[in-house]
Amino acid sequence: MISRRFLELLACPTCGGHELNLGAGKRPELKCESCDSRFPIVDGIIDMMPQQRSVQPGQYRTETLFDLIAGVYDVVAPVMSVGIWHCSPLRYIDQENRAVGRANGGVLLKAPIATGIVIDKVLAPYHDIAVLGVDSSWKMLRKAKARLEEHGVPFLLLRADLSRLPLRDNSVDGVQSVNGLHTFVERQKVVSEWLRVAKPESVISGSALIRGQEGTADAALDRFEQYGVYPMLRSGRFLVEELNNSGVEAIHHEMYGAVMFYAGHKKVEMLAENAG
Repeated sequence: MISRRFLELLACPTCGGHELNLGAGKRPELKCESCDSRFPIVDGIIDMMPQQRSVQPGQYRTETLFDLIAGVYDVVAPVMSVGIWHCSPLRYIDQENRAVGRANGGVLLKAPIATGIVIDKVLAPYHDIAVLGVDSSWKMLRKAKARLEEHGVPFLLLRADLSRLPLRDNSVDGVQSVNGLHTFVERQKVVSEWLRVAKPESVISGSALIRGQEGTADAALDRFEQYGVYPMLRSGRFLVEELNNSGVEAIHHEMYGAVMFYAGHKKVEMLAENAG
């Protein structure tokens, strides 16, 4: 059963309506009372992909790719982090722990959540937090669900387009995106969505692969880009500028090997616009 707390965070990706209720049919689903759109609930995961979404070049391939690697992701990711990106997995755990701490008492948006491999290491029953995980991959979400069920914290998982988050404005208490930015076709649009759904005092944080730090990493990124796996970032400076141009300010960032960790807030003018 999906709690009312989570239902009150959601918005219809079709019309933007807020009147979403559990359907009364034989199959579990969420229904928008405004436009009558229906979103199936499969294994407790709500499929809120826009029904008429326009697929950007490379987007389908990326979605399919993560379905394919979900089975080996938990083994491959730490190995690549140490051997190619030259970044200790403990760095990810440290940043995740900070994100959980900042959102204590509220809702932490994980976008994307992948298999939940990182947040799994820091959650505990005493954490006063709720986790809202979004991803486009069914297999990643199912793995994340199995992990989150082992902890005593409330959670909800959504299959959705991260450039059109099915969430209300100012609805979450923090946003954390582990190695997400370099996988998005429309990065600035995704960041704008994070800022839209984040509350004024919350922190936007995460990590991303960058160029120009490690030779072996650059060679791997060249190969990924060559085969169209996903679009690549260019450098840490480029990433910081892009985040700032999208509306994130007071950005603190650290580089470890070919990985940049960042954290920032909504720009003041964005807060003023929302207030007006």
